[in-house]
Amino acid sequence: VRRDGEVWRVEAGEHSARTQIVVVATGWADFPNMPRWPGMEDFHGAIIHSSVYRNSGPFVGKRVLVIGFGNSGAEIALDLCEGGANVTLSVRSPVRVLPRDLLGLPILSFAIAERFLPARVADALNAPILRLAVGSIEKLGLKRAAKGALRMIEEDGRVPVLDVGTIKKIREGKIEVRGAVERFTSDGVDFAQSGRDRFDAVILATGFKPDLRPLLPDARGVLDANGRPLVSDRPTSEPGLYFVGAIASPTGQLRQIRLGATEIGRVARRFLADERTTWAVSGRFGGGEVRERGAPHAP
Repeated sequence: VRRDGEVWRVEAGEHSARTQIVVVATGWADFPNMPRWPGMEDFHGAIIHSSVYRNSGPFVGKRVLVIGFGNSGAEIALDLCEGGANVTLSVRSPVRVLPRDLLGLPILSFAIAERFLPARVADALNAPILRLAVGSIEKLGLKRAAKGALRMIEEDGRVPVLDVGTIKKIREGKIEVRGAVERFTSDGVDFAQSGRDRFDAVILATGFKPDLRPLLPDARGVLDANGRPLVSDRPTSEPGLYFVGAIASPTGQLRQIRLGATEIGRVARRFLADERTTWAVSGRFGGGEVRERGAPHAP
C-alpha cells in the first residue's frame, strides 16, 4: 500500500487499484513470532508454531512441550492433555490468570462495566475476588505478574490468560510446569534452571508480532518502531488510512472490532464528503483517474 499522489495505490501481485480510503484489518494473529534457541536444528522431533496447531490427534501418547503460557499456550496444553498427550508447559515470564467466567458471568462483562474507571483502580477493586476465584498460582510453579489484568492490556498490550481448565490440570499434576528453555538437544531440551528432559514434539505458543512496515512503506507517523499501529479504530495521521482491531482491548477483541468498524465507517464517510468538495473522481471509485482541483482536506 503506497502513496500515489494524493491517493493510495494498493498492489496485490499483478493487480492494483487506486483509492482514497484504505482500511487495514489484518489483526495481530497473522504474524507468528518464531524465536530461536541453540540446537533447534539438531532436534529430531517436530517443532511447530501454535498458529498451525489443529488438534491433539498427531500427538496422542507423545511427550509434548508447549513453550509459552498465553491463551494459545494454555488452551493447546489443555487440548493435548485431554487428547492423551503427556504435556509440559515452559513458562518463562510472570503471568496473570483470570477465570473465563466469574459469578456466572463472562469475565469480560466486568471489564465492560468498569471501562470508565482507570485501569489501576479497576484492578484494585477486582483483585480480592480474583484471588479467591483463581487461587494461588505460585504453588504451581508460576509467577504472578505485578500488574493487574487491565493495566497489563492498557500499558503493555499483553492479554491475560482466560483459564478454561488448564490450571485445574496443572493442580492435578496432569500438566507439568517448567521454566525457561535454554537450548534444544537431539531428543529434548535443556531448561535454564531445572535440567534436561526428553520430548517428541515442541509447540511454540510464543505469540505474534505484527510488523506492518513492509505493507505500508510510505506511511508516516502511523506505526511504532516495531511496525505496530499507534492508533486503531480512529483516524491516523495519514489521511484516508485506518486500522481496525489492531490494539488489544480489555473489553473483548471481537466487541472492539465491531465498535471500531462502525467508527471507521463513520469517519471514512465524513472524510470522503470533505474530499469531494475539492476533488473530482472520474471512472469507478477506487480505480478511476483522480484529477486535482485543490488541496485535499484531512478528516
